[in-house]
Amino acid sequence: MRNLFTLSSVVLSLFYLVIFQQNVSFAQGTRFNDPLTVQGLDNNTNFSAVSRAIGGTTIGLKNDASIMFSNPADLQSLNSFQVTVGNTYWLLNQSQTQQYGPAKYYPNFSLLMEGLTYLIPNPVLDTTTTHTAKDSVQRPFDKISPSWAHKQNKNLPTQVMAAIPFNFDGFKIVAGIGAVEYANMNYYYQDNNVLSPAVNIERPYPVPLVTSDSNSLSVKWYQNIRDREGSVYGYGAAVSVGVSENLSFGISGMLIKGSTDDFESQLGRGRLVFYSSYFRVDSVDYKNTKTGTSDYTGYEFNFSGNYKSGNLTIGFSIKPPTPITRDYQYIYQNDTSGISKTGTVKGSDKLTLPWRGSFGLSVSVLENLRAVIEYELRPMGVADYINNGVTSNPWLSSHLLHIGIEYSPLNWLSIRGGYSDKAEVFEEEGNPFPGDPVYSTILSCGVGLKWQNLKVNFTYEYFNVKYDDLLQDAVYLNTAENNYIATEISYNFDL
Repeated sequence: MRNLFTLSSVVLSLFYLVIFQQNVSFAQGTRFNDPLTVQGLDNNTNFSAVSRAIGGTTIGLKNDASIMFSNPADLQSLNSFQVTVGNTYWLLNQSQTQQYGPAKYYPNFSLLMEGLTYLIPNPVLDTTTTHTAKDSVQRPFDKISPSWAHKQNKNLPTQVMAAIPFNFDGFKIVAGIGAVEYANMNYYYQDNNVLSPAVNIERPYPVPLVTSDSNSLSVKWYQNIRDREGSVYGYGAAVSVGVSENLSFGISGMLIKGSTDDFESQLGRGRLVFYSSYFRVDSVDYKNTKTGTSDYTGYEFNFSGNYKSGNLTIGFSIKPPTPITRDYQYIYQNDTSGISKTGTVKGSDKLTLPWRGSFGLSVSVLENLRAVIEYELRPMGVADYINNGVTSNPWLSSHLLHIGIEYSPLNWLSIRGGYSDKAEVFEEEGNPFPGDPVYSTILSCGVGLKWQNLKVNFTYEYFNVKYDDLLQDAVYLNTAENNYIATEISYNFDL
């Protein structure tokens, strides 16, 4: 009972830091033209194929060295020297469909944005009179459609780990080292109808209408693409100490390093000039590109604890603030009317992830049947992003539920399944509930096979991120269908 009281006190103290540091902070305005900065750093990898199969839960995993950076206290279940390697294959199908409705004062605007003005015949004009833009049909100067699709298949080595148990002064200690994929940084986004200023967004406020033909509003119209490829890896160690037969604590730390290839492009499509009840389109000829690399460095620690009582295990894990610095270098190229200008740009920015954590319980319903429920706190709304001395909080917070089950009908066979919430760090454009991030659901299943000292685990994860960006006269239907196939092989050496 004293051990349980100690663990409960630690959990409450740590989660006080996580929960009560939050404030209401969310990004305002359009993200369609955001530069490529730290996108991807929120996409942290779950290193354990077993954990992924049971909904991303980490409490009560047995004989699994790959849990050392997620819940190092669980290393206590190891009774022999274990080496494990893992790999993940990722398939992504991503798309955006733009649908427009007629604008009140500019009915031809929606047809232009959707590339449908070719359906309108040329007007018959009286050659004896003077004509203006309101007498003509505005047509695009290219064949770019508003919608797009993007496919990506990647092989992602996720882990190499080793852990060994030993006794010291009457305590069982398990120590491990490993190299893991910390974050999958692959990122892609495209918008073929960027307007600057963004005259058709709702927030932070709509752009005022032009009320007189003596005035006009000039708007840039271009295609924007952001593309990033690569991973960030963690290299570190973990140790778990059995305070008693039922109570254990663990701590892990890793050095974060990695590099990505970055690409950004802005292709001019035209210049729109709005008057009180009509607009015209002028042609432009420019393309701006940035091609380069980003190098990431940082560190992360994790402290966890487990308490076992009969068939019940309760536990927690907590991560202190994690600073990650990005040093970037890229070549900027501007092509305008056949004239090309290039230059090199170098810089550095920094992201500090806040206190994060999870807590939950694992119950052995039967000797061969285990159920787990876990709650994860992600107060990303207070993550500090520092660029050129200016600090901002561009991300959104979320709290996620993880549920999993593991059934072992035979000594050599384990069957697993799970459910987990997933939250992005951004919200839908025009979100009717400002501050709520985009949510989706992860469904997972897996199987574990054992033969003597060799274990092989297979896991399949599926989730489809779907959200609708709402503008004054349009809706952008976004989907990102993700399929992950994870494989993990481990071997226990007899001591």
